[in-house]
Amino acid sequence: MASLSEKLRRERELRGISLKQISEDTKIGVRFLEALEQDRLELIPGEFYRRSYLRAYARYLGLDEDRAVNAYAFANQEKPASTEGVEDASAGMSTTGWVALGGCIFLVIGLIYWQLESEPADLPPSEPVTAAPETSSAAGLLSAAGSTMSGEVSEVSVPPLAEDLVRSSQEPLRLKVRVEQSCWLEIRGDGEVLTIGLKPAGFETVLTASQELRLWLGNAGGVSLWMNERPLRPLGSAGQVRKDVVMTLENYTEFVASETGSS
Repeated sequence: MASLSEKLRRERELRGISLKQISEDTKIGVRFLEALEQDRLELIPGEFYRRSYLRAYARYLGLDEDRAVNAYAFANQEKPASTEGVEDASAGMSTTGWVALGGCIFLVIGLIYWQLESEPADLPPSEPVTAAPETSSAAGLLSAAGSTMSGEVSEVSVPPLAEDLVRSSQEPLRLKVRVEQSCWLEIRGDGEVLTIGLKPAGFETVLTASQELRLWLGNAGGVSLWMNERPLRPLGSAGQVRKDVVMTLENYTEFVASETGSS
């Protein structure tokens, strides 16, 4: 798991996060975090805790936790047994054992042949199902209801698709980023990585998402942000690390600066 351990350490250092800070946020001991980064998982008691700590650490860094656990499992899977032992066992098998093995094989072949040759009994044709006529208007609904209900229906209430209509009318999230001081950035839109890495001063980009943006900033005070042409307030001071800042269509106005600035 050396490559996975190196990746965890590298990703943490790129974000400028200390092991102590991760330990405080995840409640995982520093010595266990060090074991994950040094490929010394034998220091973590129990397979359950090894996988749990690895998953929590990867999630904290914004990595794919399932991929991290799968990489660990692949690197630590059991090695195939030596063929020498198999050959010795085969050589020591008695004649009675070979006869029993052959009988089992013939039995299995016979069962497979019987299953393939068997055909399901013919089933009687099912009665055709007549679909109810569709009604495309409130008048059609009233007409269909009138055949089974007595009395008059004065009003039909059709649930509005309010949520879909609101979302379709809203503009997408459009984030403008300008790096004033060197800063490590990771920005995801709707679950996809839009930009990642150490960005120099002067770097600018515009990123869009339909539902959600998640920001990791290694130097929150060194970045200027605008959302849909509206300037946002600073997300932190110079050198401050901000992780997993979530902006959605519903809450991004909370990040807008009180004073209007130019973009």
